Amino acid sequence: MTDVPRPPKKSSPGAAEERRRRAEEWLDGLSATAGNAPDAAAASPAPEDPAAMLHELRVRQVELEMQNEEMRRAQLEADAQRANYFELFHLAPVGYLTLSDKGAVSDANLTAANLLGVERRQHRILEQTEEPQACELRLQPVDAEPFWAHLEWRPQLAPLRYHLTFTDVHKRVVAEETLRHSEETLRAIIENSFDVIFTLDEEGVFLFVSSAWERHFGYPDSDVLQKSFVPFVHPDDVAPLADYLKRVMSAGKSETSPAYRVKHADGGWRWFVTNGTPYVDAEGARQYIGVGRDISERKQAEEALQQATDRLSLATRAGGVGVWDYDPVNDTLTWDEQMFALYGVTRERFGGAYEAWQAGLHPDDRERGDAEIQMALRGEKEFDTELRVLWPDGTVRIIRALALVQRDASGKPLHMIGANWDITAQKRAEEEIQQRNQELARLNDKLVAEAAALAEANATITRIAATDDLTGLANRRHFYESLEVAVSLARRHASPLALVSLNLDGFARVNDGAGPEAGDEVLATFAALLAALCRSEDLPARLGDGRFGVLLPGIDLGGALSLAERTQAAVRSCQALRQRGVTVSGGVVQWSPDERSGDLLRRAGEALHAAQRDGGDSAASDD
Repeated sequence: MTDVPRPPKKSSPGAAEERRRRAEEWLDGLSATAGNAPDAAAASPAPEDPAAMLHELRVRQVELEMQNEEMRRAQLEADAQRANYFELFHLAPVGYLTLSDKGAVSDANLTAANLLGVERRQHRILEQTEEPQACELRLQPVDAEPFWAHLEWRPQLAPLRYHLTFTDVHKRVVAEETLRHSEETLRAIIENSFDVIFTLDEEGVFLFVSSAWERHFGYPDSDVLQKSFVPFVHPDDVAPLADYLKRVMSAGKSETSPAYRVKHADGGWRWFVTNGTPYVDAEGARQYIGVGRDISERKQAEEALQQATDRLSLATRAGGVGVWDYDPVNDTLTWDEQMFALYGVTRERFGGAYEAWQAGLHPDDRERGDAEIQMALRGEKEFDTELRVLWPDGTVRIIRALALVQRDASGKPLHMIGANWDITAQKRAEEEIQQRNQELARLNDKLVAEAAALAEANATITRIAATDDLTGLANRRHFYESLEVAVSLARRHASPLALVSLNLDGFARVNDGAGPEAGDEVLATFAALLAALCRSEDLPARLGDGRFGVLLPGIDLGGALSLAERTQAAVRSCQALRQRGVTVSGGVVQWSPDERSGDLLRRAGEALHAAQRDGGDSAASDD
């Protein structure tokens, strides 16, 4: 607790003697420094000596100056204590602190201690300064949450101290911070909103527009502020929008505007709709706050939908398609005009319920039609069927029916939207086409059988035309045609080609001596041996009487000589031919790239004649 300041005490005799002693020492020091005679200080002055009196007066003067300094300091302390007494008191609602020139708390009242949650002892909290200061900061009490405080302090000189007051402003600071955060949040929402947020005065003049305006319309808000909305709105939409604003301002409640067009910087128009409300500002002025949304894409979609709906309506009327909507929840069925025509009834005779549709079906199709509807509603299958309807006059028509089921989030069917169209003529045409197709199928089967027989006959004719009747080998004509083809292929692919010309030695003797039957037997036996020695791609042929030829594609001269030698060996081993004394001679040649088929035949004949001149039963080549 701060004590009440007291007046300074009077000096005691001991204190006066001490001051005199110090004053004399101080003067003696001055005399020694001034260069007095060496014996001047040692001599004892007489009381009547003027110098002694002067010395005494000086001592008295110094004593008085020292006493005055002590009194001045004592007075300063008394003044400081008196100021502390009046400024620091325990029950003040404001915390008071006294700080030294080092920034340490030298004294504090009870409010300050309670706010800080500390005992009343020294704490350093401020740096040295000689200027009055103020700030707001958070203080941390002991074992408590920090709080905001407003601090004010002023310096006290000689000695330098600080008198500091602080007030708990935590609620105000928190409220201000909350308000600032709310304002920043609102500003961020407005600036980042895709919608245009704006305010108008009662005359329709823009007072504020958000940055979304420029994103939507291509020109800055500076081109809009303090201007009427009229130049920016399509002329056809100005009057309805003005009526809307007037109605909202008069009614004093929120309302959504009609769709209107706002001009874009590129000269085009954007469709907008605004939800707005009136309000009164702090100065009492009535204003309108609006949030505008670009609905251009929605308007385009609506126009496209309307066009599609018109086209669909035209198409359904032109195509005779009826559209229906069944509500299974309320058991209501809605038909368009074409549906009544399809079922041969009038609107007045149609009950508008599910049973009314069933009643129009052919009795034999009612059960199936109902089953397919129920399966579609359960999600088991699509509704895509054909049904017969029975008109009141007894006419039977065939209807094609399609439908889609619309469901809620849980899968419950809400609507079944479908289309019907008459396919009676189509079904009749299909039946006629089916009958004709069946007749055509029968005719086609007959033609196929006849074509197969003809192909078989052609194959037989071709085989007969190309085959020697006696031996079953290729005949002369087929052999020569095949030789032309083989030469052409060998020339194109640069592949080898050989020809073996054979003649049965002794055949004329057997044919003339034993008769034609014996000759035919020799020919057939030899043909069988020759065919067995050839590859599938070789072509053995009978060229006339006992003369034969073999066409060997892909075979060179060596391979052809090998075939000739194997043929001679087979003839020698054949008992039937050996008994008749028949052998075989052969001429072997290989095709040259610069010769024609006739040249190859000629050289083969020459090689055969050379082998026969050697006595027969041998093979020769022109190499």
